[in-house]
Amino acid sequence: MKKNLMICFLVLLLSVSCSDSGKDKNDENIPDADNALSDTETEDEDITVDGENDETAVDADDTDGTQTQDEDSEIPDNDEFLGGFDTAGKECVSDIPDGRLILAAVQNYNDSEAPWRMYVLVLKDDATVVDTGKYFETDPDLEGIGFNSNGRLAAIASWKTGFVTLFALIDSTLCIAQEEIELPNLKVVDDSKERVIFDQIVAHPSDPYKFYLVSGNILEKGDYSNYNGGIYTMTVDKYGKAVISEDHPQMHVPSAFTVLPGGKRALVLGGKEFITEEGSSIGTAGPDDLALLDLEKEIPEVIKWFDIWGATGVNGSGPSMKTMGVSGNGSVMISNSSEFTDDLGKIKLFKYENDNISLITSFTDASLDSPDFIAMNDVGSAAVVMNSLFKGGTLVITESEISYVKKETHDLTQPMIKLKGAPFEDHVLIGSFRSSNDESASITIAEITTGGLNEKSSVQIPFEEGFMLNDLAIQE
Repeated sequence: MKKNLMICFLVLLLSVSCSDSGKDKNDENIPDADNALSDTETEDEDITVDGENDETAVDADDTDGTQTQDEDSEIPDNDEFLGGFDTAGKECVSDIPDGRLILAAVQNYNDSEAPWRMYVLVLKDDATVVDTGKYFETDPDLEGIGFNSNGRLAAIASWKTGFVTLFALIDSTLCIAQEEIELPNLKVVDDSKERVIFDQIVAHPSDPYKFYLVSGNILEKGDYSNYNGGIYTMTVDKYGKAVISEDHPQMHVPSAFTVLPGGKRALVLGGKEFITEEGSSIGTAGPDDLALLDLEKEIPEVIKWFDIWGATGVNGSGPSMKTMGVSGNGSVMISNSSEFTDDLGKIKLFKYENDNISLITSFTDASLDSPDFIAMNDVGSAAVVMNSLFKGGTLVITESEISYVKKETHDLTQPMIKLKGAPFEDHVLIGSFRSSNDESASITIAEITTGGLNEKSSVQIPFEEGFMLNDLAIQE
C-alpha cells in the first residue's frame, strides 16, 4: 500500500514539473530583443506580450533598457542606449570627471583661419567648474550647440559650412560620432553645393535620439537670403549615425526655440510670411511672429500663429532674441532686441494656457538696454535679463506688473542658460566670452531670487593661444 502511494506521489510531482517547465521554456512567447522596443519609443509606452494562458507586461521605462527573460536567453548589448556605438577608430577624450558636462565652443581671435575648438568642462554639484584641458578641433564659425534629453549625445553646427558634428558620451569617454552631417538632397550650383545653416540645437524633450535644429537658411552660391528657414528634426540611431529630415515647418528667421513645461508644446519666434516687392530683397514681416508647435508629432507641426509684436513698415521686423523666459505656472517673457524696430528693448509678459497666448503687461527700463537672454524662476515671481554687452538686471513679477529690482553686470554675456534639476533649480549659468579684467572667459553659477542674483560661484577659464569663448551648452 505504501509503495503504491509513493508511486502515485512521484507521478503527480513529475506531471506538475513538466507543466511548469513547458511554460517557462516557451520561447515562442518571448519577444525578440531587437524588436521588442523600437529605438525611438518614449518612456511612457508599455508593450504587452500575450503568452499561453498568461500575459507578460514589458515596461519600456527600465533604466538599462533590458527586459525580463529566461535564464537561457541572452540580451544583446546593443539594446541599451547607443548600444551599437563603437568607439574604435573614433576621435575621443577619456577620463572625464563626474558632473554635468559642458561643451564650450572657442575661437582663435588672432587667427581667423584656425580651426575652432570644442573644450570639455564639468559643472560639479557644489557649483564649481572643472576645466579638463581636453578639447576637439572642429569646423569654424560654430553657431548652434546643444545636448540631447539624457545628456549622452551632443551636436554642434557650423554657420560657415552648414555641417553638423555629433558627439557621443560612453561612460566617461566622449567621442566624435559623426562629422559633416547635412540636409540630404541639397542642390549643386556651379561647383558649390547649397547649404542649410542652423543657429540653435534643442533636445527633443522625451526622445533622446532626436534633436531640433533651428533656422536652416538655404544659401546658394552668390545668393544670401535670411528669409527662408524652419525647424528641422535630426534623428540618431543606436550606432551614432544621424539623419536630418527634409520635412519641416517653415518660417522666416526662427529663433528662441523654447520647450514649454510638460514637453508637448514649444514656442518659437519667427515670421509666418515676409512680404517683398518684386525685384527687391527688402521687405516687411507679416503680423504673425510667434508659433506654437506640437512636439507630439513625428515632425513638429504649427498649431497656431500669434501676432505678439505687430511689426509694420518697410523692413519691419518681429521680435528677435536668443532665449525666452518661461515659468512653471505658464508665464512667458519675451524681449525685442531687433535693431529694425521702434520699440527696441521692450519686454512683454504673456500667459500661456490651453494652447493660447494672452498679453499680461509690457515693461521698459533704460538700464536694461535690449536683453538677448531671459530666464524666469519656476514659480514666475522673478526673472533675470541679460544682453551681449554689459547691461542686465533682475525683475520682480506680480500678476499684472513687472518691477526693476537690481542691476546685474556680467561682461559680454554669451550665453545665459537656465539650469534644471537638483541641486540647480532656479539657477542660471552665465558665460562671459571675455572678461574686462583680462582676455579669459568666465562661467558664473547664480540663483534667481526676487532680491537679485545670488552668485554661487564664478570661475575664469584662461583659454590659451588667443582662443576665447564663443558659446556653450550643458547637460540638463
